[in-house]
Amino acid sequence: MGALVGELGRPAYLRLADALRAEIVSGDRAPGARIPSIAELCRDHGLSEQPVRQALRVLTAEGLIEGRPGSGTYVRVRPVRARMARGRYQVTGSPFAAESRARGVDPSWACDSQKTYATASLALRLGISEGDPVMQSQYLFRADSEPAQLSTSWEPMAVVGGTAVVLPEMGPMAGLGVVARMAGIGVTVTRVAEDVAARPVLEIEAGPLGIPLGSTVLAIERTHWAGELAVETADIVLAADRFRLSYEIDIPPYRP
Repeated sequence: MGALVGELGRPAYLRLADALRAEIVSGDRAPGARIPSIAELCRDHGLSEQPVRQALRVLTAEGLIEGRPGSGTYVRVRPVRARMARGRYQVTGSPFAAESRARGVDPSWACDSQKTYATASLALRLGISEGDPVMQSQYLFRADSEPAQLSTSWEPMAVVGGTAVVLPEMGPMAGLGVVARMAGIGVTVTRVAEDVAARPVLEIEAGPLGIPLGSTVLAIERTHWAGELAVETADIVLAADRFRLSYEIDIPPYRP
């Protein structure tokens, strides 16, 4: 392939990124195919090393390619998005487990819980004062042993402190989900609120989720309420190219 030509004034690295992107999107470079080395791209496109590296960074940030240490750069294999229903809070037990089994996969998770204190933003979400004690639980959820989602949840110690459910994954109701655990201490969850946004993955999230930097994630801010009392809030993170969120909303009878 000769030197790149393109629209007047467009930087060389963007023209190279455009050309490689077109080959990937069209299927000419199949998922898992190796991208030529930097030296090969320099030679084939008549460019110096710097614009070639810049072009590869652009495509990495777009989630189209990924580097493999000691091996090279490859077209990223994009998984088929799994449907994740966000209306399974009425099931008995863990909503994640119920959703995973409905998709025919085996759920598992690891959890680390510790007492900490509410930041200003967390206090606002929970309706408590900054500095109030909370139980923080950090989860890595897996489906068929593959990373599926990250979750960090916080429950006010004023609600769970001194009870059998203070540690979500220990005690008689371990792993049963927020609704069942709260019911076990006489707290009836009446609603769940979720706010969803898309954003780039953070470096601290990319490794546990098994996705490259530059990938897009779905970030869910979830809060369980018992009437006007917030009993739990959580930040949930999923890879956007692995999952699509599905919501079902009950509509009351129409009354003109």
